[in-house]
Amino acid sequence: MRQLLTLMFLLAMIGFANGQNKTSDDPLITEVETAIVLQTNEFRKEDGLPSVNENANLTETASKFASFMATREKYGHHADGRTPAQRAKASGYKYCVVRENIAYRTNTGEVTAASLIEAFVQGWIDSPPHRENMLADYVTQTGVAVASADGVTYYAVQLFERPKSAAIQLKVTNESDEARTMLITANDSEDSVELPPRAVITMKRCFPTTLKLENSDSEVRLTESSELTITEKGLTR
Repeated sequence: MRQLLTLMFLLAMIGFANGQNKTSDDPLITEVETAIVLQTNEFRKEDGLPSVNENANLTETASKFASFMATREKYGHHADGRTPAQRAKASGYKYCVVRENIAYRTNTGEVTAASLIEAFVQGWIDSPPHRENMLADYVTQTGVAVASADGVTYYAVQLFERPKSAAIQLKVTNESDEARTMLITANDSEDSVELPPRAVITMKRCFPTTLKLENSDSEVRLTESSELTITEKGLTR
């Protein structure tokens, strides 16, 4: 039986794990964890996205939570009473964005690396919310772990994050001779700000941000730090 859940958090928590369980020291689990990272990056590449790099703190976070679910037989993004971001913070990760996929599989026959890899990776790909996490264009790092307390049921945790140090820094200068209102959209939220002539605004964002001038077709979507100017022709880089 396999169940899948997904959730995204921008808050922050603590995680722990103990007990005698199968973790990354087990060759089978090591093979599965490695394959999850590799196949996820192959999937991203097919969609024209860069690979996500493994981060030690995120791997530790994923390992503790997978072990917690395996030893306690609890499942869910809040299984330990905390959020994914709080668990990442407890491992020393300074986050900007945190996204998490989890899954478990209970085996009725022989356990193989291939069967677990198929269950976890393809299961996430086939689930729209998990697929969205795997193909997020603004995450840069990952941490993956698999654990089992009995060699029958296996729990997988896959984290995607963008570190605080990689926040999108934006600077916009109004070089036109009139005040302009700029609409700022990111992660389904929208703000507006009025920039007098020669005014400068700076901002930091964790998500891709769309800037648009009010009463204008001038619009730009930004996924990396950028400097822009407002002229009579609109927004330019």
